[in-house]
Amino acid sequence: MIFVKGLLGQRAAARKPLARLTAVIALAGALALWGFPVPSAHAQPNSGVDRYGGCLAAQKAGDLLILFDESSSLQQTDPKAARVQAAQYLVRTLGRYADRIGAKLDVAIAGFAENYYPEHDWSPLTGATADSVANEMSPVASKNTGIDTDYWLALDGARQALAGRGPGVGGGDRCQAIAWFSDGMIDYTARPLVKPYADGVSLDSPNGVPETIRRAKDSICRPGGVADQLRSRGIVMLGIGLTTGSSPNDFDTMSAISTDKGISGTPCGNITDPVPGDFYPVNNIDDMLFAFDALNPEPGIQNQGPVCPIKVCPEARHDFVLDRSIKSVNILGSGGMPGIVPYLISPSGQQIDLPNKQGKISTEIAGTPVEYDWPSDSAQSITMRNTGSPDWAGRWAIVYVDTTGQHPDAVSRVSIHITTDIFPTLVDAAKVAWHSGQVLQGLTFGLADGQGKPVNPNDLAGTATMSVALQPDGAAPIPLLVSVPKTDIAKPVDADLTKLNPGRGILRMSLTITTAPAVDAQGAQIAPGTTLSPQNVELPVQILPRLGLPTPGSRIDFGTVQAAKGAHGTLSITGPGCAWIAAADAAKVIAAPDRIGTTQITSPANTPGGCLKVPDGQTAQLPVTLRTDHDGHGGLNGTVPVHISALDNPNDAQVVDVPFVASLTRPLSTTNFVLVFLAALLLGPGIPLALLYSAKWYVAKIPGAPLLAERIPVEVDSDVVVRNGTPFAMADTDLLQMVPGLPPGGARKLTARGVRLTATTGRSPFGTGHVTVDADGMVGVGSELPGTDRSGLRAVLPLAVHNKWVLLHDPAGPSNAAEVLLLVAGLTDTAARERIYDDVGRRLPELLSALRHRAVDAGLVPAGDSRGASPFGNAAPMTARPDPFTPADRGTGQPGRDDPRPFDPFDEGA
Repeated sequence: MIFVKGLLGQRAAARKPLARLTAVIALAGALALWGFPVPSAHAQPNSGVDRYGGCLAAQKAGDLLILFDESSSLQQTDPKAARVQAAQYLVRTLGRYADRIGAKLDVAIAGFAENYYPEHDWSPLTGATADSVANEMSPVASKNTGIDTDYWLALDGARQALAGRGPGVGGGDRCQAIAWFSDGMIDYTARPLVKPYADGVSLDSPNGVPETIRRAKDSICRPGGVADQLRSRGIVMLGIGLTTGSSPNDFDTMSAISTDKGISGTPCGNITDPVPGDFYPVNNIDDMLFAFDALNPEPGIQNQGPVCPIKVCPEARHDFVLDRSIKSVNILGSGGMPGIVPYLISPSGQQIDLPNKQGKISTEIAGTPVEYDWPSDSAQSITMRNTGSPDWAGRWAIVYVDTTGQHPDAVSRVSIHITTDIFPTLVDAAKVAWHSGQVLQGLTFGLADGQGKPVNPNDLAGTATMSVALQPDGAAPIPLLVSVPKTDIAKPVDADLTKLNPGRGILRMSLTITTAPAVDAQGAQIAPGTTLSPQNVELPVQILPRLGLPTPGSRIDFGTVQAAKGAHGTLSITGPGCAWIAAADAAKVIAAPDRIGTTQITSPANTPGGCLKVPDGQTAQLPVTLRTDHDGHGGLNGTVPVHISALDNPNDAQVVDVPFVASLTRPLSTTNFVLVFLAALLLGPGIPLALLYSAKWYVAKIPGAPLLAERIPVEVDSDVVVRNGTPFAMADTDLLQMVPGLPPGGARKLTARGVRLTATTGRSPFGTGHVTVDADGMVGVGSELPGTDRSGLRAVLPLAVHNKWVLLHDPAGPSNAAEVLLLVAGLTDTAARERIYDDVGRRLPELLSALRHRAVDAGLVPAGDSRGASPFGNAAPMTARPDPFTPADRGTGQPGRDDPRPFDPFDEGA
């Protein structure tokens, strides 16, 4: 599918059809010899695309971050912004896919050069919204002036963006992927600057650039580095490298990050199973289209072949056989160069050409509607829909014809996605309890359509085989079905879990469909059916403890924290039973930032006698604290052993390794900044400091777009946000009042429902300002990272406060009580507003728990007040205690009080 520079123009001038076909086959070998994968949308089983598609089909909720290189070299390598056109094609394709499987898929757009730049916030992707999402990418076409190509900051920024997305449907994990595009290797411009991962190395020092490159690669690809931090969270990496004017070695690091081993064999990271992702080298607009098309998980076939001179010829047919089970067909095809036109040929022999015209064209063939457009001068996107025409079932073909007769060596290629809308499924999956130590009997598998409705396997017109395996974490897979035919899919099977430990696992289901063969009028076969690429579904399962023991939650998420200070979190425990974390047990770290030292996870419930006791049918929260020796910046992931037992027998315990995640942040080094800052003033252009401050102050305003506000009291009951006794949801009387005092030019100060919003520049002359949030007597946290200033108790928001929210809490009041301040743009529709309410319902319990703990540690909760306990369980009350990592003479850092912290010019939270 993907061709590299020059190969299309270097074929021998073979004019006979057989010679043309031989040249095509030779090209595939040339690709392999150069180190690039032979073109294919799904080049290997369980590729990154297959994993992502299988997750979406099961979880029904996911995120795709499209990350564009914005370095200045793109002015030469991609002057027409083909990368944007190809990505627009992708989102339109995925919008249709999300509709078919009923998935809530969100897409965001970001760029990177010398830093990570969010370009467009998360938007829902459906067939109806795909065009608007695609249009949001248009400004990226002109973003090509960056002076670095900084993979480290790009990937770290992407990690943070995805880490803040919250749970998926029903509280499950979200399926997440990064589709990132670059035209070159890691590179920097020499100047007086030190990158955060290269302490002490200025880019303008004698060996500054190569040493910074070395440190960036090491920090990304070391065991537990940035690549592993992404992989340990299940984020699929899908890399697309523009090879124009480059050698394969230029993309060694990018391909290694994406797949775990680079084009030149360079390894990257420790987490290599399952496959981390895919990498596609591209050379031009058609290559990019095919590469982005490869990110579509829809089953299909890929092919390449010759082009017919002047008129349709049989040797250039790309055949595909359809039957009545097929819903639609989407084809991405190319004749390789302008002037080559595709023809569709129906089973009855009728044919139509699809000439190059502006916009989307509608036509029909043999009663089948066809829509097509030309996204480039040589490529086409074609859609056919089954409307019941008697000529639908049979052997179809697409043929490329050189109408000019001037390109005898042209090569055509197609990616044909054939939609069955049929997926493998586990019957009554929500009712299956996967308990370790037993044989689970009578598992039944089947088929379902994209909306979950059962499909009888015997109703398929063609044949099908299905395979299923349970993949527990840290154990060998357990095969349950192995290529069984459609007639045997529904036969019950048993799963032997007797040797498994509790923990997480993936149920991998794969369905391979072959369409019914094409027959003539007498019923004789004229062409075999088309075998499609597998339709995969990956269903996360929880391997539960032995029967009679309590069930821990799926993971502990500490959020974004400074771990050297200590960070608080909770773990749900569902009774009946007893749970604790032993003081002597060490956490196992899988991925972590550089130089953070030892990671400790502790709990006040740390012995069998002092365990958290949970009655039958109830859920309580086990309080946990994360602490590291030193602060760091990056993702921290691992597992912690949690002991569980029956209420009446705590000495007979089972240990469950529970995953934990955190996004660590650290204050910037004041000394390092001052040195670099002084060097910039002395050696650089010498921009007056007052001018920098003035420019930053000028733009530090809350935008003047119409703003609605609502302040809503809530409570948290068993991890559920409750409003007036019912789960938190939007009311008809909400968001009816505009916030006064917001002129079209923006405002520096604003009061919304009694809460003061103040635009602040911060102490640094660089970066952007932010908004501080103050409500008398209350602490708070904003919905966007970092959420608070350095005190951890005062909420901050970006300047664009529209469609954000703030959690407010009275530390002297009940521990489970709070208020939510909603700030919603006046022109948002109902669906957009409901997404904000859903976000509050998902994230507020965890934010309130962490905020309450910080208030306790700061001494804001009255001493001895039982309301200082966790708001979500019956853990022992917590009292204020000094932080052993904070000097005794240091200020409180509480909102509105003197803050004697040292001046940090880069601290935007100051």
